[in-house]
Amino acid sequence: MKLPRFLSLAVAITGLNILLIQALPKFVADQEMSAQEKTMMDQMAKYGTPTKGHEFLKKFVGDWDVAITAWSAPGAPPQVSKGAMKNQLIFDGRYVKCDFEGMMGGMAFKGLQVIGYDLFKKMYTTFWIDSMSTSFLTTSGTVDMTGNVLTETGTSPDPMTDGKTMQKYKDVTTFMPDGTYRFQMFMVMPDGKEMKSIELVCTRKMM
Repeated sequence: MKLPRFLSLAVAITGLNILLIQALPKFVADQEMSAQEKTMMDQMAKYGTPTKGHEFLKKFVGDWDVAITAWSAPGAPPQVSKGAMKNQLIFDGRYVKCDFEGMMGGMAFKGLQVIGYDLFKKMYTTFWIDSMSTSFLTTSGTVDMTGNVLTETGTSPDPMTDGKTMQKYKDVTTFMPDGTYRFQMFMVMPDGKEMKSIELVCTRKMM
């Protein structure tokens, strides 16, 4: 039976309202998801974009001649050798990668260092691996008020105990007024005393 025109229109409007009511929760959910996605993107940009803290990394950039001094024990005579460091920013200034080559204990030695500024922790973090170990050395710390001294601490497995205990380290990197920079590594003894184990003095290569 054919409905009168006004009834057909009423049924159509009623059906449209039902469809709108059914679609409304999904529409609102989609809008909320979009807001969540926007917040997520904003947060990713906030913590993924280099900031003033990353400017310090530029100090490392360049090719450097390295004077190496190492001590095997307190009071022991130092071992002196030479090396070279090539440092470059990676990932649009988020990190600086440092490639080291030199001699250590009379043997050829290579190392890879990556330094970055962690916006979550608001600290610098350094990652180091080399050709004489299978351990990862990670240190973290802050730069002093002058903007020239980075002090970091960390631990690595102690080979003297087959890795059952951890050796504590303190690393200090100082950028000097003459354009050189100095890296010092200290082993922290169980009694809290520090023994300097290595010092690198890096002088920029002449072009």
